[in-house]
Amino acid sequence: MKYLLIVVTTYFLSFATMASEAVEYRTELTFSPKSSALHAVTEMQIPKKYRNSDTVTLFLNKDFSVESVEGQHIESFEVKPSKKVPIWNEVIIEFSSLTKSNNKTVRIKYAGSIDNNAQHGNFITSNQAHLSIDSAWHPVFSDFSTPITGTVTVELNDDWEVFGPGQVTNSGNKYQVISTAPTIDVSLYAERNPTIIYNDGFTVVHDESNADKAEFVSDVGLQCFEQMNQRFGKQKQLKAAQTILLERPGPSFARGNYISLNSQTLGSKVHTHQYLCHEIAHNWTNFTSAMSHDYWMIESFAEYISAKEVARIYGGEEFQNILKKWQARAKGEAFVWRRDTARRASHKVNYGLGPIALMKLQEKLGEADFNELIDWYMTNDVTETEALITQVGTLAGADTENWFSALLAGNNSE
Repeated sequence: MKYLLIVVTTYFLSFATMASEAVEYRTELTFSPKSSALHAVTEMQIPKKYRNSDTVTLFLNKDFSVESVEGQHIESFEVKPSKKVPIWNEVIIEFSSLTKSNNKTVRIKYAGSIDNNAQHGNFITSNQAHLSIDSAWHPVFSDFSTPITGTVTVELNDDWEVFGPGQVTNSGNKYQVISTAPTIDVSLYAERNPTIIYNDGFTVVHDESNADKAEFVSDVGLQCFEQMNQRFGKQKQLKAAQTILLERPGPSFARGNYISLNSQTLGSKVHTHQYLCHEIAHNWTNFTSAMSHDYWMIESFAEYISAKEVARIYGGEEFQNILKKWQARAKGEAFVWRRDTARRASHKVNYGLGPIALMKLQEKLGEADFNELIDWYMTNDVTETEALITQVGTLAGADTENWFSALLAGNNSE
């Protein structure tokens, strides 16, 4: 098959907004695998809240050419290198200030090739296609905090299969990747005649070089999948999850129930187990802006929960090894969260000082109350640290609430 036709329908939405304020995002793509090229037409509806002084800025692959940007109330558009992310371009669209309409629709036509050797892990070949935000292959809001849900429809020959976040269905040679959980981009993997391990709802797709690792990934992934569902799935069951295990460049990442692993960075079996549990736990941690000072909760809770799962399976010594890594990462960080600053937490907080704070909170609350707090956080819409602090007070009283607030602010070293 010379061309792969992909039709993408996605919706940008925020947990802080109503569905009527979401950005409707539709893209039609034609892929040419032999040249790693794509041609795209994207139509998206942009509510007023996403515009700044009647402009909106989108990121796009710097190697793509933008043929046109059309729509009502568009005054002009400009494409220039991004100062924020120099390897990408910014598409800056200016709207007329005379119109009072809340929603404005733009239609962007662009084309280009994915650099398969750029070390970002995205590629299009005659046998595979692996795409994520790492190559900026489709327009992304420059604030990095506008989540997406939607549907990707892929038309392929019969010997191809498609994998992605959410649910994957097919009718004949048309596949749909239906994502209902908010995520930051459109990610998918397609392969001709893939090698797949199916394991009671947990699927592993792997290349030939990872045949020896795939069984272990399948076993521990299923273990995490079942454990998380048992603990947090009473309100929201995770029906299926899948891991793409490839020897490739670029980072590993997860989008909901879809995990893409670079096998070269897996590390030990314990590390792999913790990583999979961490990413599967994210199916219950509510999406909030990665630029927010509240973002530490998402990563620190998943990190702590996955570390405790390691302790349950491998013993306390392995948990202590993880704690030492947290302590090493936390060096130089003065606080996790403070009321008087909107500073975004660094990875040193998210994967170091934050989980250490949760460990100290468990020691203060006791196991029963702390587990109740974990269950509350993971099964409710909690996106602000203030709500977490208040819940600690509800469980243990004002003194413990004040203690925890001071601990997060770096004013309590107990």
